[in-house]
Amino acid sequence: MSYRRLIVEDRAILVGLDLSIPYINEEKSLQELEGLANAVGIKVVDKIIQNSSKVYPKYYVGSGKVLEIKKAVEILNATMVIFDDPLSPAQIKNLEAELDVQIIDRSFLILSIFAERAKTKEAVLEVDLAQKLYLLPRLSGMGSSLSRQGGGSYNAKGPGETKLELDRRKLLGDISRIKTELSKIQLEKETSRKKRLKNRIPIVALVGYTNAGKSSLMNSLSKALNNDSDEVLEKDMLFATLDTKTKKLQKDNYPPFLLVDTVGFVSKLPHELVNSFESTLSDILNADLLIHVVDGLNPDSYHIQTTKDVITRLGASNIPRMLVLTKGEYRIAPPFLSEDYLLISNKTGFNIDLLINNIYGEIYNDFRSYTFKIPFNKGEIINHFKTNYQVLSLDYLEDGILVKALLPENEKNKLIEYLL
Repeated sequence: MSYRRLIVEDRAILVGLDLSIPYINEEKSLQELEGLANAVGIKVVDKIIQNSSKVYPKYYVGSGKVLEIKKAVEILNATMVIFDDPLSPAQIKNLEAELDVQIIDRSFLILSIFAERAKTKEAVLEVDLAQKLYLLPRLSGMGSSLSRQGGGSYNAKGPGETKLELDRRKLLGDISRIKTELSKIQLEKETSRKKRLKNRIPIVALVGYTNAGKSSLMNSLSKALNNDSDEVLEKDMLFATLDTKTKKLQKDNYPPFLLVDTVGFVSKLPHELVNSFESTLSDILNADLLIHVVDGLNPDSYHIQTTKDVITRLGASNIPRMLVLTKGEYRIAPPFLSEDYLLISNKTGFNIDLLINNIYGEIYNDFRSYTFKIPFNKGEIINHFKTNYQVLSLDYLEDGILVKALLPENEKNKLIEYLL
C-alpha cells in the first residue's frame, strides 16, 4: 500500500459502486469526486460505475469490473484509480496487485486537499490528526510506507516489538500529542465563546456545499454593514480555504452579531475529518442561525441534501436555518424547491438588505420596545443604547432623558431601575 504524494501529472480513473441507496446519486457523486481530483491537479480520464446490491469484500467491486478497470488503465495510460468510498487495507492491497497503479479512495483524496490548503496552526493540526486517524486502521496493509510519510524519527523498539507494532505505537503517540494541542486551542475558543455569551453577541454561521459562494456572501454583508475592505478569499475552487473567518457586523442602531464563514461541505465527508475538525466545526454548533448558501445557477438538490446531512451529522439540525440562493443577478428562476429561500446577488447587491433584515429578525426576534428614564449624569448608558440597540426616540425632560428602544428582555432586566 503506497501513499506517494499526489502530483499534477497523475491521470485517474474514478470508480463508484451504485447500491441504489436513497438520496445518493452515484453519477453526481463521481462528478463531485472529479472536482476534488481536479482541485489537486489530477486529470480524470474515465469514470466507471458498477450497479450492485452489495460491496465485494476482495476488491470492493466485482472481479469482472476489475478486469474492465484494468483494460481502461492500459488503454488510457492511467496512473491511479480513485474509488468513491472508503477502501479497506486488504482491498487496496488486492487492487494494487491486480491493476499495478496507485489506488486511493475519496477519504484519502479529501485529506490530501485539506493538507495542501491548511494554513493556520489549528487547521494544520486538525488535518494532521485526521490523516493519522485514517492511517491507523490501515497499518496492516502498508508495509514500510508509513516511514515515507515524514513526521520525525521513531521511538526505540521495545522488547519483541514488530515493525507494525512500532508504527502503531508511533501513530498513537502522535494522535495523543495532537489531541492535547487541539484541546488547548479549543479551551481558548471556549473561553471566548463564554465571553460572547455573557455579552450576548449572537453567531450567524455561513454553511453550504464547498464553492457555493459563502466567502462572497461574507464580503457582501461586510461591505453592506461595515463598509469593510478586508475581504475574505474568493476562489472558484473546492476547499479554497479551510480556516474559519469571523467578523463582527452591525446594522446602524442595532446590536452586533458575529458572522462566521465555515469550511465547505461535500458528500461522504470522511468521519476522521469530522472528528478531527471538532474545534473548527464547533463554530457551527454554537451558532444561533445557519445561513445555508446555495449556488443559484446550480441549486442542485444533491448539494442541498449533502449540506443538510452534514448539519445533522454534526448535531446541529435543531439550529434555525435560512436557505439563500446566490447569483440572483441572472434572474433565472430556480427549479422547484421544497422549502422557502431568498434569492440574492453578491455582484449587484440584490436583496442583501432584505437578507440583513431577515437575519436580525431571526437572531433578535425576542426584542421588544421599552421606555427608560436615564439621569443626566448617566451619559454612558445613553451611549450604550445608541451603540447596541435601536433607539426609537430620545426626549429630554427636566429631570432626565426619556429613551424608547428595542432590546431583549435579559438586557432590559439589567436596566430595570430605569424602566418605566
